[in-house]
Amino acid sequence: MDDTLIDGVMAARGQASDAARPGAVAVVHAAGHLTARERIEALLDPGSAVEYGILSGRRLDTGEWIPTTGGVDFAGAVDGQPVVASSTDFTDHGGGYGAGRLTRLFSIAYEHRWPVICFADGGGSRAQVPGRNRGPVVSLGNPIGRLGLFDGMAELSGWVPTMSIVSGPSFAGHASIAGFSDFLVATRGSAIGMGGPPLVEAALGLRLTPQELAPVEMHDVRGGIDLLVDDEPAAIAAVKRYLSYYRNEPSGEPSATADGVRSIVPNVGTYDMHGVIDAIVDDDGLFELRPNFARSLITGLARMGGRSVGVLANQPNSPTSGAIDAAAADKIQRFVELCDAYGYPLIAFVDTPGFVIGSEPDDPNARPGMTRHHARPLIAHHHRTVPLFSVQIRRGGGLGSFAMTGYNEGRSLPLLRLAWPTVELGLNDGFTRSVRERNSFDDVVDPAETRGRILAMLRMTKRSLDAKSKRHPIDTW
Repeated sequence: MDDTLIDGVMAARGQASDAARPGAVAVVHAAGHLTARERIEALLDPGSAVEYGILSGRRLDTGEWIPTTGGVDFAGAVDGQPVVASSTDFTDHGGGYGAGRLTRLFSIAYEHRWPVICFADGGGSRAQVPGRNRGPVVSLGNPIGRLGLFDGMAELSGWVPTMSIVSGPSFAGHASIAGFSDFLVATRGSAIGMGGPPLVEAALGLRLTPQELAPVEMHDVRGGIDLLVDDEPAAIAAVKRYLSYYRNEPSGEPSATADGVRSIVPNVGTYDMHGVIDAIVDDDGLFELRPNFARSLITGLARMGGRSVGVLANQPNSPTSGAIDAAAADKIQRFVELCDAYGYPLIAFVDTPGFVIGSEPDDPNARPGMTRHHARPLIAHHHRTVPLFSVQIRRGGGLGSFAMTGYNEGRSLPLLRLAWPTVELGLNDGFTRSVRERNSFDDVVDPAETRGRILAMLRMTKRSLDAKSKRHPIDTW
């Protein structure tokens, strides 16, 4: 083969590198961001990246190869886990993505059950033709993939973990990609909303700021994102940690506070449920999701003896003392579906007075329609297939305990129901407070026994993911 043919291809590929566009790189760095390639380099394991679609076409008149613009798409690995990863570049057409390349990777991810990670900044799909104003161009076209963009994200929901990072203005298709994702992490000062490139230009400072459009700080308290962090390195670290729970570790050590678990809950008075959780799970602690939304409820991922688990807990230290309002009910439902889809056993720490019908007028989470919202966690638990272990610390008023664990008569019963000596019990025949009323608990235990009991049961249950079909998609709310 003539070396000039190879040289032409390599020269075009070189034009797609950061070194070939110092001006654009300077703009990105001045805004406090990483370039699209720097993001992928920070995300993927060294030496694992395989790029897709670096060339978009070839000029008919000169034979010159034309590099793709707008972003980068890769297959690679994160801590040894195969993934597909995509990042757009907001310096090119407002960060418009190449939908053909991305959907090609969605199809690969679906076939091989690889997680998907997207940096979802920009104004949606690019309308510009590759190579415009550069003479007649023959396009390489879009490689065949059986999934499109939005139906692809819908197909991937519940089949593989999907994660998005928003660290700038995210609108139109980018906002949709972010909204479809199981895990959405955003950096402070970013924005997520609907609209096209003009709004992106506005968000970049030409007319408005992201805060004036659709600030992620608003989404943080209203449940629109899962985690708010300071910058892109923190966001990448969060995605890596979230993805790490998709695999189990061979072992895990108890936390430094495990020996003091008896002293966390006083006989009388409030307490922070985070202390209980941290004393029971492994020493790497709880990775909390949506911490500033529905703050009467705690959800997050953790490990027990190295096994990945979901943690669901009431927060008696919240303004509503752990009561379940509409926002908390929705938060339970989505989290139960998330854990069930990916085979994470659930541990529920229960201390709630029950459902609350109304909320304060200035509550940012206040929403009407509790009649429908209260059914969501009950339905999610009824269809749950992963094991659930419950620990009732004090109260389980009304339907509150069922929202946390499912009905005793449901088709997916809790595998183990424990209570601590501080538990508040129901009345039996109006006289005797009964531990066994309606088989509410399997045992009342010393708090120090709790971790060992749950670990013993976890060892008798195996994680199972059907290789051919998914259990269900995950509700985006």
